Amino acid sequence: MLIAERLEHTKLSNAEKVAADFILSQKKNLRGLTTRQIAAMGYTTPSTLVRLGQHMGYHGWKDFLEAFLDEVDYLERYFQNVNANKPFESNDDTKTIANKIAALCQESIEDTMEMLNYEEIEKAVDLMEQSVNIYIVALSISLDCCRLFKSEMMRIGKAVIMETNHGEQLNSLILSTPQDCAIVVSYSGSSTRVVQEAQALYSRNVPIILITGRGENPVNPLASHIINITTRERLYSKIAGFSSQQSIHLILSILYSCYYARNYETNWKKRIEIAQYGDFNRRATSEIMKER
Repeated sequence: MLIAERLEHTKLSNAEKVAADFILSQKKNLRGLTTRQIAAMGYTTPSTLVRLGQHMGYHGWKDFLEAFLDEVDYLERYFQNVNANKPFESNDDTKTIANKIAALCQESIEDTMEMLNYEEIEKAVDLMEQSVNIYIVALSISLDCCRLFKSEMMRIGKAVIMETNHGEQLNSLILSTPQDCAIVVSYSGSSTRVVQEAQALYSRNVPIILITGRGENPVNPLASHIINITTRERLYSKIAGFSSQQSIHLILSILYSCYYARNYETNWKKRIEIAQYGDFNRRATSEIMKER
């Protein structure tokens, strides 16, 4: 959950609520102001601001304000001309819809890359490379992206385990060991099933790579590495998950590609060998598609 959402929905004291409402109304106007200045402008006290920051899980006011302003900056970057929840209208023609979806996909990619922590990617790939098996935890639309990732990894000989049935998934997770790793993909990080499966992995000391939206969620504390995806969509009130799907697919593609590059020539040969064995009936009439 984003900080702004937590300020709106967390149960606060009356004094903290007054301060929270002021902060939400001012947002980036708070930048550069001292604690005393903000307190005076918001008809509150510095000590109330400190307590509010601590209530939100931070050491104090300064840590909280820095994180809040970082979130404000994030939400004001990109997506100024396209709505991730309703990227097109009922009266848009085919060309307009196509261009709006293309713009949404492009902005989702740029937003994801803006947040990308390359050190976290490197460490995540280290885990993947060192692991015996990679377990996948995902739900709904995220599963489709993960199926493609699993297929690509299997084609270079890496064992990836993913079950769509909750009971079967829990049974498979019981077999996991600290020599494995897991990739948990969840936009909200709060789905009951995802949390339960992540807890099962954590209890078995399996390192977790979490791909999720910005903000706090129950799986964050369980993860060894967190990779954020673009966070612009509501959970249900949207035409489709265009933006989050694009972001998840990009992150999984980056993880696969970086893993592949660690043993480039070996993986090149292995993929061709496995593909030829499994796809021996494939034919192409186009010259550009034909194998040489």
